[in-house]
Amino acid sequence: MLRNPTAIQKYSVAAILVAVAFGLRYGLYDTLDHRLPFAFFIPATIIAAWYGGLGPGMLTALAGLLLGDYFFLPRGQIGEAERTVIGLYALNVALVVVLFWHLHTRLRDREDELKELKSGGRTGSGE
Repeated sequence: MLRNPTAIQKYSVAAILVAVAFGLRYGLYDTLDHRLPFAFFIPATIIAAWYGGLGPGMLTALAGLLLGDYFFLPRGQIGEAERTVIGLYALNVALVVVLFWHLHTRLRDREDELKELKSGGRTGSGE
């Protein structure tokens, strides 16, 4: 893994994770039918948010929601069970993405502080 991946690398990983999650879930459609429509998209979102941060995590979460809804939920009238599944998926992935975004922000702040300490303290503060 790269220490500081570029935006293209982060979003490429997110797209690949969505494609892999979709492929695995689609491959098991005969076995799972309409059950667990978002199960494979949750780990994909976790990995994308860990690796890429807020944007790639949200992209993966949203793509998983749209693909899971379109391909793996029953057509026609959406009942209470389907609304619950969608809500739980959205809540879980939003929480994961926000927590990893917060972690990335804190790590970036600590790295900036460490660079400042290594460069000999604050410059231009006039103290």
